[in-house]
Amino acid sequence: MINKISFIKLIVLASLIPSLYLSFNPGKIVIPTLLTLYPSLFLLIILILTERFVLMDEKKTVLIFVLYWLFTFSRGIYDAKTFQDWTVLLSHSASGFVFLPLTIYLGALKKFVGPFIQNLFIAIPVIFILTHAGVDSSPYGFVKTLSSSFLIFLMFPLLDKKLKLFVILLLFFIVSYDITIRSSILYAIVIILCILTYYFRSNEMLILFKIMRKAFLFIPLLLALLGAAGTFNVFQIGGNYKAIEITDEENNQKQDLLVDSRTGIYNDVHTSLFEQNRVLFGLGGVGKTDTFLTKNENNQIYRKLYEEGRRGTEARILSYYQWGGVLGGLLYLLLILKASYLAMYRSRNWFMTTLGLFVSFSFVMSFIADPPVYNLSSFTSFLMVGMCFNRELRSMNEKEIKAYLRSHLKGFTLTKNNRI
Repeated sequence: MINKISFIKLIVLASLIPSLYLSFNPGKIVIPTLLTLYPSLFLLIILILTERFVLMDEKKTVLIFVLYWLFTFSRGIYDAKTFQDWTVLLSHSASGFVFLPLTIYLGALKKFVGPFIQNLFIAIPVIFILTHAGVDSSPYGFVKTLSSSFLIFLMFPLLDKKLKLFVILLLFFIVSYDITIRSSILYAIVIILCILTYYFRSNEMLILFKIMRKAFLFIPLLLALLGAAGTFNVFQIGGNYKAIEITDEENNQKQDLLVDSRTGIYNDVHTSLFEQNRVLFGLGGVGKTDTFLTKNENNQIYRKLYEEGRRGTEARILSYYQWGGVLGGLLYLLLILKASYLAMYRSRNWFMTTLGLFVSFSFVMSFIADPPVYNLSSFTSFLMVGMCFNRELRSMNEKEIKAYLRSHLKGFTLTKNNRI
């Protein structure tokens, strides 16, 4: 008899290893990724093939998304020429195009969501301890994995007092540990908003959420079109104002919250796709662009790193545009559009409603952050999309969703007692 619940635990723990290894060995990510990605992918496929997704909504939408990125990955197999091409394809591309889209199915099944959340509560204290011990806190370091706890933050009103205290400390730690990471600050603002609305939930608040969802989904598209047309660049708007600097005294770092760090990479990708006539379908699984970062002859680090071209960016939607073209970006929008709609318009509990708002906000953040890499944060973000398609979770009332989540957090154990 297959113990599928143990598979969830193994997949969660395996996703921590590459980020942890990278923190202690900067630049060394391929080998730990290969050693953990493929066993996890094997277990994930078993979980999917041995289940029936009867209570999963929008199965066709998810299937189209999965198949398109499998197609993009297969293009990479055809296009790969160099050793570096194959290295990136079998590690980074395999995780972003194959593994992560498939994790949506885990969130779509109630029987897998509870164990995942339980293992998240086990994994996050480990991350907390290791980051506090001084491992790399950069956006690509181990501390970035703490953003997987965003799902737990949204659960705050449903937790007991002990876990609420833990969540408050964790949120404070993430924001304050490296306050130069602007995405953490933006996410924290939205999370706090979602938590507070639980205590003031009403029809008026729901209407406001629906308006915010539409704004989160369509304003970024409008700004992207204006930027591509050269009419208005939202990233450069900070240049019209006095710098707003925050200082991380512990790490001796300063960050201007309004500084433009994205225009250059957007120009790189957009220009490369037009020059190669690949705007619709993108550059494929090993697609790479020329980058402005290599034009400075004094910066030998970037010239060596991007010797063959830049293979991805810090922004999820821009990476999708680079690899899968306009079609890849639109399919991601469709996925988020459908998921957030169901969570917000077809839910009987406020937790799923706030999850819908958060998922729609993640679309905004995909224009500036959240690259689809193999770590627990990306894993969790795609699983949350799957949860929006989960008809069982959405049909629960306030008492039922609270009982369900608490039943999987009692004592942080994997015993079968008191499970719903």
